[in-house]
Amino acid sequence: FSFLSLFFILIALAECNTFISKNAQILINNNYNKELASSTSTVDTTNSNIGIMSTPTSSYRQELLDILAKNPAGHLDSQIRSEFASKLKQYAESECADPSDVIFSIGAEVFGITVDIPRKESNANKASSGDESVIIDFEYMRSFMKDVFLSYGVMEERAEICCEVLIEADKRGIDSHGLGRLKPIYCDRMDDGILWADRPIEIEKETETTALVNGNLGIGLYIGPHCMNLAIQKAKKYGVGFVAVKNSTHYGISGYYATMATEAGCIGFTGTNARPSIAPTFGVEPMLGTNPLVFGMPSDDDFPFVIDCATSVNQRGKIEKYGRDGVPTPRGAVIDNEGIERTDTEGILRDMVLGCRFL
Repeated sequence: FSFLSLFFILIALAECNTFISKNAQILINNNYNKELASSTSTVDTTNSNIGIMSTPTSSYRQELLDILAKNPAGHLDSQIRSEFASKLKQYAESECADPSDVIFSIGAEVFGITVDIPRKESNANKASSGDESVIIDFEYMRSFMKDVFLSYGVMEERAEICCEVLIEADKRGIDSHGLGRLKPIYCDRMDDGILWADRPIEIEKETETTALVNGNLGIGLYIGPHCMNLAIQKAKKYGVGFVAVKNSTHYGISGYYATMATEAGCIGFTGTNARPSIAPTFGVEPMLGTNPLVFGMPSDDDFPFVIDCATSVNQRGKIEKYGRDGVPTPRGAVIDNEGIERTDTEGILRDMVLGCRFL
């Protein structure tokens, strides 16, 4: 086989530290204020259910929105936290409270406030046969994601590629990196100016077997396939291809790129950096990233050999999936800065934003 090696040196991924260190102010200012109008529709992008949910209007809810709008860093102020908690409880007890309302997620993930809400049937579920879940085929999901990317100004060809990478994760059962990440990883970050919908891909240095590419903070989902194809072309012609990328962003499941290599008859390697989120053995401070170990090779079977694994017991995407499913995080996956193992998924996600929980 030709020997192919691809490593994405995602320097721009360090921007994630900026995103996280602002303790969700970005989420409040640039995301929720856009979505939380008095009467809005939000898109449920969980892996198995896509629906439009109507958010009810109430004076309590409006007061909560006013608190968020006027106090972007309110979650750091004990007095505002107390006021928010009181209003959130009142809203939860009101007749028009919708358990699916994103404002309860803000309360839990940003302010650390959870309330008990009577479970009510949503309009989307009422329109169905009565089941809580709706099975949607992959082609519908792909079409939905493409429309979203196009609405952000992504070129159609690149939108198709982005959808292909994301849908492949769902097809492989990697729910942590598929449709469920469309909004938080890609849409929200485009809203926040962390990544851009349509930036040129530039080759800064190149030899017969190597290349240094600048992604210009475009979407990693189309930068990745472009660079792997470049490496494949070099490997086919010269026996080896090595492409490094700077100023790229989150590029989905790494195994997708190793599989691109195997389908071309090559042995493929790929890697990327990530923000520090792993505490070393016996440590309680995040020092290592979940930088994946990934390679693939053709085989004599009907399928290639591909391995794609994070360098941690778990990774944030899976914890987000536990949160969507409403289940606890397995013991041994996350510790806090006191060295205590944590299983409270919502609390873990909240504290990871604050830098208090480590993989």
